[in-house]
Amino acid sequence: MSKINFTSAQHVEIEFEVATLIERIAAYIIDTIILSVYLFIVFMAVGFQDLFENFGTWLFFMLLLAKLPWILYQPVMEYLTGGQTIGKMALGIRVLKHDGERVGWKEVLLRWLMRGDFLWISASYFVLLIPVWNVFDAFIVSLSNRQQRIGDMLAGTIVIKNKSRQRYKLKDVLKIKSNENYEPTYLNVIQFTDEDMIYVKNCIQHRKKYKGKEIDDLLIRLSDETAQLLGLTETPKERIKFLETVLNDYVVLTR
Repeated sequence: MSKINFTSAQHVEIEFEVATLIERIAAYIIDTIILSVYLFIVFMAVGFQDLFENFGTWLFFMLLLAKLPWILYQPVMEYLTGGQTIGKMALGIRVLKHDGERVGWKEVLLRWLMRGDFLWISASYFVLLIPVWNVFDAFIVSLSNRQQRIGDMLAGTIVIKNKSRQRYKLKDVLKIKSNENYEPTYLNVIQFTDEDMIYVKNCIQHRKKYKGKEIDDLLIRLSDETAQLLGLTETPKERIKFLETVLNDYVVLTR
């Protein structure tokens, strides 16, 4: 299974699995079904018979109410949601730039152009090129190490599974600290997860290793949010010591 690593601005390495061809096809099918249901509902609301009796009305209707939503669905959804359509949401996948950043209009539009959906605006036989191009794209994805279609390669994007996989094991949590005689300070730390605590641990380690405003701001936000979740009225002034105490409390209370 192909994977990709992104390093955040805070120097935290995060690993994602690349979406498979099957997942991408499934997302595409879901989107197509949704759009088809939309067309059916609109047709039923307007009435098939009235549309066919007046060709001018039919053509105008098809252009504005039917074709444009179908054509613009993917780029608009991916831009507004940060790389997802409804189908991608259902499959838990999204489009990102190669560096892990959110896709912008440039990437979204280039991917859209290379998918050929704009050909639906035509009333000619050009629309028959769309399924042919989709099959060719699927073939390219199957050959790509990162499961990229041509549009992804040109736009510098990759489709990944939403859930990140940070490099840690349960034993890493246990290495934080454990003391049988230790008296926990924050008893409700049990609401957190192992992944939460590893993230806190990584942030502390990177703060000790790297200096800079970005990592300082991250630590401030992290300690403030942690204090809020613990029900504290204010964040302790010694933020690193506070987070280390939270880590120790978590280990003692959950192991």
